[in-house]
Amino acid sequence: MKDLRYLVFKDRFLLYSYLALKEHFNSYQELVSYFNSIQNDEQKNLFLKTASFYLSLVKQGDWHVDIPESDSIVEYLTNTYKYIAIFSLIESLNAGSYIDFYSFLVRRKAKIKFPIHDKNELKCQYGRYKEEFGSIQRCLSFFKSLSPERQKSLVDKLEVKNTEPTIENLAKYLYDLRCKFVHEAELVLEMSEAAFVGRTKNKMVICRLSIQDIMRFFEEGLIVHFQSRET
Repeated sequence: MKDLRYLVFKDRFLLYSYLALKEHFNSYQELVSYFNSIQNDEQKNLFLKTASFYLSLVKQGDWHVDIPESDSIVEYLTNTYKYIAIFSLIESLNAGSYIDFYSFLVRRKAKIKFPIHDKNELKCQYGRYKEEFGSIQRCLSFFKSLSPERQKSLVDKLEVKNTEPTIENLAKYLYDLRCKFVHEAELVLEMSEAAFVGRTKNKMVICRLSIQDIMRFFEEGLIVHFQSRET
């Protein structure tokens, strides 16, 4: 049985979605018209879920600290929380297409001959798997859905020494920040109001992106994502 819990209460979640994305619509009714154009019930439900989660986790959400002699909201902590939430929402948009590495290897269209004796062949197949199903590919696809103007404005705010300024390299850099928190508990200090100067993989980095920039690109990308679904 399909889980359409957000669509069941669509009036409530349409209001939440409008509060999350109202800067991109002239009126609530315009958002409703946009929503009605989404291709099917599953996608409508996913839109309501994603926009509503974004509202509560990011747009109107802050990480509150209850520690003596600490501010209630610490900028780099709340920005980390919002940043990770945004990337989780991006990944969730295409979660249904994920398969594990074993399933990738044994699927019929892979045409892989077993047993695999060569370590380099296994490494090559794993590279193919990551290109097709890795989380970074979902994020890159999301970035590439943005308008050329928005892509350029984002790319222009990041400088990595000896690295070509492309939307692909920007996406990889931002995704790496997500991974450092998830796997190494490294806070996302780059998304402050001031320019961040640091190093990544022994390369000098100047990052002028703020959490507000990331929020804007997410909102625009979310709208484009559901517009681009085939009708």
